[in-house]
Amino acid sequence: MAGSHPLSGVEDRWDAVREDMEATAAEYRDAGWEALELHPGDVTALPTASARVESDRMGLDVLLPGDEFRELEELVEDAAFDEYDAYRGEEADVVFLVVAMKAPDEGLVVVFPLYYARREANEMLKRVAARGEMRTFLRPLDDSQRVVFSQEEPDNLLPGGFDDEEREETGGDDGPSADEE
Repeated sequence: MAGSHPLSGVEDRWDAVREDMEATAAEYRDAGWEALELHPGDVTALPTASARVESDRMGLDVLLPGDEFRELEELVEDAAFDEYDAYRGEEADVVFLVVAMKAPDEGLVVVFPLYYARREANEMLKRVAARGEMRTFLRPLDDSQRVVFSQEEPDNLLPGGFDDEEREETGGDDGPSADEE
């Protein structure tokens, strides 16, 4: 149904993904990392399908509770979060992710669950695949500040088989082979 929330009909799966996030954070703690868990509200694919303005904001916009955002801001202030692990699942039209952004030198990890509906994220997915980078914009309700994480080589953040689908849609291939001239 157009305009419905991406999690409509898959709420149980979202609950399971949040439990997976908590278990992932516990595993990092057991391995000696300091782990911060985040509990997003809404997650929006950028640019939105209705956006008529070109924007360099490309990725997922993530709404956080104010107290979690303040804790995140303090944690990232003096740390380089330049590695990540991601775990993907899919149900119906929805892609579910657990992302662990890591600052290995400091022994810090930020773990959070995400979701997006493929039908609403098509423009974002194309741009992410072309650029080879996803961005996650974490923010409080008032959108006065943001923490931005970058995930390079984002294949595990994209729906399964996305690159193959893109080639088929655009008719793209590698061009004629040498013996087809």
